[in-house]
Order: sequence, then C-alpha cells, then structure tokens
Amino acid sequence: MSLGALAFLSPWLLTGLVALPIIYWLLRTVPPRPRQIAFPATRILVGLENRERTPDKTPWWLMLIRLLAAAAVILALAEPMLNPDRTTALRGSGPVAIVVDNGWASATRWAERQRLIASLIDEAEAARRPVVIAGTAEQGRANVLQVLAPAAARVRAAALVPQPFAPGRGEALKALETALGGKSSSSIVWLADGLDHGEASAFAAGLARLADAGLSVVESASGHEPLAVFAGLDRGGKLTAKVIRAGGGARELTVTGLSTRGERLAEARIALSAGAASASATFELPLELRNQVTRVAIAGERSAGAVHLLDARSQWHRVGLLSGSSLDLAQPLLWPLYYIRRALEPFAELVEPAGANFHAGFEQLVRDRATVAVLADIGTISGDTHAQITKWVEQGGVLVRFAGPRLEKGGDDLLPVALRFGGRTLGGALSWSTPQSLARFPDDSLFVGLAVPKDVKVQRQVLADPARIDPETQVWARLEDGTPLVTARRLGEGRIVLFHVTANSDWSNLPLSGLFVEMLRRISTLGSSAASGGTKETTRTSASDSAKGESATKDQNVLAPLQVLDGQGQLVPPPPTAQAIAAARLSEIVPGPAHPPGYYGAGGTTRALNIARADTVLKSLPSLPAGTETRAYAGQAATPLKPHLLALALALLLIDVVAVIILQGGLAALGSARSRQARTSAGAIAVAVLFGGLLLAFAPTPAAAQTTRSAPSGLSEVDQKALKATSKVTFGYVLTGDPGVDGTSLAGLQGLVTALTLRTAVEPGPPAAVKIDSDEIAFYPILYWPVLANAAALSEATLAKIDAYMKQGGMIIFDTRDFGSGLPVGIGQSAGRGETPLQRLLGRLDIPRLEPVPEGHVLTRSFYLLRTFPGRWDGGQLWVEAGGGGDIGPAQAGAGAGAAEPANGATRQARRSDGVSSILVTPNDFASAWALDQDNRPLFPVVPGGEQQREYAFRTGINIVMYALTGNYKADQVHVPALLERLGQ
Repeated sequence: MSLGALAFLSPWLLTGLVALPIIYWLLRTVPPRPRQIAFPATRILVGLENRERTPDKTPWWLMLIRLLAAAAVILALAEPMLNPDRTTALRGSGPVAIVVDNGWASATRWAERQRLIASLIDEAEAARRPVVIAGTAEQGRANVLQVLAPAAARVRAAALVPQPFAPGRGEALKALETALGGKSSSSIVWLADGLDHGEASAFAAGLARLADAGLSVVESASGHEPLAVFAGLDRGGKLTAKVIRAGGGARELTVTGLSTRGERLAEARIALSAGAASASATFELPLELRNQVTRVAIAGERSAGAVHLLDARSQWHRVGLLSGSSLDLAQPLLWPLYYIRRALEPFAELVEPAGANFHAGFEQLVRDRATVAVLADIGTISGDTHAQITKWVEQGGVLVRFAGPRLEKGGDDLLPVALRFGGRTLGGALSWSTPQSLARFPDDSLFVGLAVPKDVKVQRQVLADPARIDPETQVWARLEDGTPLVTARRLGEGRIVLFHVTANSDWSNLPLSGLFVEMLRRISTLGSSAASGGTKETTRTSASDSAKGESATKDQNVLAPLQVLDGQGQLVPPPPTAQAIAAARLSEIVPGPAHPPGYYGAGGTTRALNIARADTVLKSLPSLPAGTETRAYAGQAATPLKPHLLALALALLLIDVVAVIILQGGLAALGSARSRQARTSAGAIAVAVLFGGLLLAFAPTPAAAQTTRSAPSGLSEVDQKALKATSKVTFGYVLTGDPGVDGTSLAGLQGLVTALTLRTAVEPGPPAAVKIDSDEIAFYPILYWPVLANAAALSEATLAKIDAYMKQGGMIIFDTRDFGSGLPVGIGQSAGRGETPLQRLLGRLDIPRLEPVPEGHVLTRSFYLLRTFPGRWDGGQLWVEAGGGGDIGPAQAGAGAGAAEPANGATRQARRSDGVSSILVTPNDFASAWALDQDNRPLFPVVPGGEQQREYAFRTGINIVMYALTGNYKADQVHVPALLERLGQ
C-alpha cells in the first residue's frame, strides 16, 4: 500500500486506527478530585450538600497527546517506509524469476542490484510465490537453476557475485527454460546491465516468451551507464587512456595511473559530451614514472572493465643506438642502424650519441639512462669500455649486438656464445648450399608466438662454436637446418643478445620484414630501470620484470594465469577454472570463465588480457519486445519509519504521565491520598493502551510482516546485537568490503553451524557480520577473518581492540585463501615481494610466535582425530601459537624455537587462555569448503580431494570450535588410554 513517497509493508495493521474513537471515549473524562473537609465530630453533617456533581473533563491537549501516542503505535506496527522501491511490483501468481546480469558491467553498482533482489524476494514471500535466481554470467553447475522457496533464494542471491567478463545470456536462457518449464503465470524481472553484448534481442524475446504474467526490465538510470577503459601508447610514446561507453548524457570522469603497489602516479580528466561513445586523455609523465604505471582505472568505477592492465608491451623504453660505421648520407639504406631506428621509433625513445667515439657514446647512453643498448657491427670491446658495459649489464641493462665483418674474427667475451673464426655463406657461385629460412621459434624463446614469414632468407651469418655452447646459453631463433640465428645469455641482472646477421640487408632480408620489428620490440621490453639508475625494488615491482627469466615457465608457448581481475576490478589469484592461453592466440582471446582478464605467463613473457581493446565498441540494449515494462534503479534508499514512530509514541506517553502528575497536585501529592487518584488515571491510560494492543494483536497480518519485524524498539542497535550474540554461542565473520568474500564467509559459517548442530551438543546461533573498526567483538568466541590481497593496515585503535580480544580468550582464524596461487601463502614472506597481505593488515599487532600445528596438539583430537586441516584447498599449513595447545614438555618447548616470528619481530612467550591459541592462520580457504546452500549442497568445489576432503574440512571446523570452547580439556592424561585404543596402539 503506497501513498506518494510513503508505503506500508503491513497495511492491514492500519485497521487498528478504528480503535481511536473507543480510546477517546475511555479517556475523555477523569474522576473528580475528592473534596477535602475537616472532620470535627460535632459538625460532621453541617455544610454537606447532597447534589449530583458533574465530573471534570480531560483537557483537550492531554486528550490529543494520548490519541497521537496511540496513532503512532498503530502506524509504527504497520511498518511505514519513506521513498519505497517502486521497482518491486510483481505481476502474476506463479513463480518469480529474477534474472541478474552479473557480468563486469554490473559490478560498479552491485549494491543497488542486491537491494532490489532483496525487495523482490520479500514481495514474493509476502505473496507466497516461489523464486528463481538466475545469474547470466554463471557457468556450468553454478547455472543450474531451481525453483526455490524465498528463504533459499536469499542464500542463492547472497552467493551471486559480479564476474570479470561479459554475461552468457544464451546459456542462462536455456537454464531458465528448464527451471520454468510447465509453470504458468510466471513473472520475470530482468536486472539488465544496459549493454547489448551481442545477444540482447534474442534474450529479451526468450524472456518475454517465458513470462506469462509479463516481463519487467530494470536498467541503470541516466548518468550511471557502464564504462570501460583502454590504455596504450601513442606514436609519441605518451600514455593515453580512452573511456568507452554505449552513449548517454554529458559526464566528467577522472582516470588514474597506478603502480603495482596501488600508488597513484598520475591522473587526467576526461569529458564525455552528450551522446559521445568515447573520449580520450593523455598522461603527462616522465619516462621513468610512465613505465611504472601498470594499471589505468576510472576513479569511482569498480569493475573489471574500468581497469586496464599494462604489460611490457605497453611500456616505453629508452634505447641507445651505437654503430661501428658512420652514416652514409648518399646511401642511408646501407647504414646498419637505419632499419633498427625505423623498427624501434614507434615503441621506444631512441638515444643516438653524436660522434664516432664508441667509449664517449656509451657513456652518453648511461647518462641518458638507456636500458637497452644496440651495437651494430662492433667487434672487440676492451679496456675501460668493456668494464663499464659489463657493470651496466650486470645491473639490469640489455646489450644487443648485430654481427658484421668485424665479428667474423671471433669477437670478445661480451657475447652470449663463443664464435667460430670466419663466417658462413649460404648460396652464391662457390657454395653448394642455398639460403636458409627461419625455423619455428622454440617454446622457450622470447619470440614464441610470432609468425615466421616464408620469404625471410639468410645468405650469410657468423657461426656459434658448438663445442663451447654452455647450458646458460639460450637459442631464441634458428635456421631450418638448426643453426642458431639469435642467441642470448644472462649476465647478472641483465642480458646479452646476439643477432648472427647484420642489422642491414647485406646478409639477410630479415631487417626488411615485419618480423624484425616485433623481435626488436620484445627485446626492448627486457631492460631494467636499475641499469639506468633506478632502484631494484622498482625493477621487481614493474610489470616488465623480465630480469628474473629463470622463474619463467619452460613452455613459454603457453601462458599460465598469474593474477586475474575479479568482478570488482581487483587483482586476485586465479580461480581453479582459469586455463592457460597459447601465446599466439592471446590477441584473439575474449575474456570469459576459462580466461578471465588478468596477467598471464611469467618472467619476460608476462602478458595482459583486458576487457577493452583499441577497437572495442559498447552498444546499448536494443528495443525490447512489446508489452515489456522498463524501469530504473531507485536513486534513493528506502527509509523505515517504524523506529521513529515508536520513539515518538514513547515520548508522548512520558509527557502524558508527567502531565497527569502535575494536574493531580504535583510531586508533593505522591505521598498523600492524591496519589491514589493519579494511580487511577494512569490505570485508565494503561487499560486504554492494553485495549488497543489487543485489537492490533488480533488484526490480520500478512506473512511478510512477520519476517520483516525488527527487534524490540526499546533497545539500541548495539544492545540488540549484543543480546543476539550472547543468547547463543555465536560466531562472527569480519566484513572485508568485498561482497563475494563476505557472502562466502556467511555461507561457510552457516554450513559449519549446521554441521555442529547435527553432530555435536553445540547449537550455535546464526553467524554475525562484524565491522572490525566499529563493532564490539567481545561477544564472539571465534572470529573468522578472510584476508584480501589488497588488505590495508589497521588503525592503532583497531589493533588495540584486537589485542585485547585475543588476550581475553578470543580466537581469530585468519584465512589468507592463497594456497596454490603461486604467491606467498599464509604468514610466509617471499624475497622480492615485500610483506604479505596478512603482515600488512596486522601491522604492529603483538602477535605471539607461531608454528605449524605440532603432532599431539589438542586441535588434532579435540573432537575428531585429525592429521591434516584442509579447506577448499589441501596442502596449506595451519599455524597456531608456538608451544601451546598440547601436552607441553621438552619436545614441544624445543619445537617452538624455530617457529615463525610475528610481523613486528616479537619474541615473547605465547599468551594463551586455558591453553587455547588466540590466533590460527591458514591458506586453505575454510569458508568455501563449509559453504552450503539451503538444500545443504556445497556451493564451491574442493580440490584435489573432492567430497572426502570436504568432510575433513568440516571435521577441521568442528575441532576448531571444540578447541575454542573447551580449552585444553582434551590435553588431560585421562583421555590418553581411550585415544590410544582408537588409534589401535
């Protein structure tokens, strides 16, 4: 029931307003005050008049206060809402299908969709209608749809998170047809993301066919259209960003350039005119900062499409060119550096020293901070120049040398391979051999994936001495007969690369081909900023960090996923469903469930896969089928008025009590006979209120009102939460701000609560969400804390609260969820990667020394007998406080000596409450293994052990709960015989 901007969730309760006249009749008068007369015995009857008295009337303002209080209570119980969501009107009487576009375009305003889904489920529950929740970006088993009860639909909706790719609407339509097959009077609400994605027309027609009662489409309001960004280098080497959309009104946006560590290095303003589909801006940055930009993002837009990842191909490097011969102005095509310059000009900043002095020229390259030096036909390098070049390469520089007549004499040791004296001529009048073509690039080559033109021929080359090729030498290109054409070797942090042909067309037509351009472009990305005076830390964190080529995969023809974007545009470890990509097919791959956007490969082969490309065009939704109702998301959240009305009613009743006391003679009358009159009046008020309450209690109430009623209004929100947390054993989970992770934590703890209820005497209450900065955490014996990769350091006040919680007996399970990601897991630290997310999160918290769960620890036998503690992953180590939790003796005491130290280097003895570790750390993702839907079916797969591993994950959870609740009870020696008997010893 709606009245303009006001709506009532329980309109039937408004019938209680008919009781107001009755209340008025009961309260319209008060008994007259008794007359005070002196009581001398002789004049007891003198002066008394025996006439009927008219009682005094209640003042009109007091009557108004009482009626307003009664009306406020009735209106509050009818649950009025200010600015209700108008998009939740459902038609029909059959199942309600809520179709949600949960691709990348819906992630920015995902909270709006969640609120709307909740409103739709509430309305369906009020009408006693089943619900189907369909996510168009769900794939495989996750997209098997069922007709659910509203309560189960809420669990399904909570598990729905935005995905970092476009929705697959065709597959979603087939799943919806299967779920709604044979059901009539169905209504469908499509929460669209506003984009076509190439199949919107067919999808809308299919939904209209299934919706007997009508189809409603909810789109984003004007000014909230989905945005994507593409970033790259222009011809001048400047970093540019292009924002893409499907049209809309004029908007002004800010795009930011971010480093690997999330530092904002630059920002630019972009103005989109009305109707414009794209607009561009340029970042004005020096070369050193420009190369540290690894992400370009639209400020305020949290989606995978609003982030563009940059790899080494998008960086602009400074390349120095040196030649052993001077430029021949009459014949420039014969100059060795001519083709190198033409190949690198679009991709690098070139430094060409003036003059023919090689030593002075190289010193100028170093002063100009070149990271790559290309030497064309320079023979032996010796003396101070040799030492200077060696030091420069060891610091991360890349030395590229081209052969020529001078190198046919054998060269020097600044070559990747020793050369044979003299060269090799292929073809000609005095040779039996013919010019050779290039073979396919090896899988461990830097050039893997490049197509080899058939017309590229080599007529002459310098030869590598096969007897002096060591295992450190890499062959990046060969001729068809197997002869090396391009070789490379590492020297310190840098590389030395040799082309066994000249840089001009004298020995080969390779410099005339497009392959030559791509080969030099890839080599130019190998340079390290440390060689140009930058820090090694910058080199490690750069996206083009190829100086650590030994960590690259052996099969570089296949790029394995390294880090991927989630639906909110954050870099996370790749999911188990992510697959490797053939390097040759990277440019044609469209992001999807098997290939989410992110970084693929390792070492120098790291490549970025993004949502938006240079030619990406976004199209808005086409015209919808006739009869389709279109709406926009509510711009203002609905505000419940029930607490305010109840507070008003209470205030009015207090005013009434004070007014009655004053009318009856003030506070002085409380101890006299007049107090009886006041109590009589107050009793009349209580009778009236009771009568109204009984009338409301028997009023018809819809089912939805029962599920939406809040806790008693007399308690504050903090008190209500405390009462709920202490009425039963309650586990808390820390909110991270990521809806997907928080939904998984809730579903996981609910699954653990179900297992505890079925298997043990513990009957916990529903899990509670905890805002670690503001909520009180003392009520929860266990806190589950998933650690995000981008977790920020906590404030000093929050750290102090956590420290007090652990000292007072609380337990926190930190789940880093990073086992098998290829990144540092748990509490470990990897050289060159800096601190782990957990260490960054906790900062200076006084964490005790930690160690892997030792043999015989109470956790291994608190309920089940366990040896490992798996979750969604199996193999990660569970860490506990060192030296506690078991039968502490010399063995255990010594085991803690080498345990991992806390982030702040504390070395004190572990603090324990009743032998219970205050902190557990695991990388195994417990919550995903515990998460169950309404039908107790798992929400996530567990690897590699399948359902048997899930069973052990539940046992791990039960053991942790028993350990937290019972302390070192199972460490007593009285249990040893029973345990040994069960172990068969």
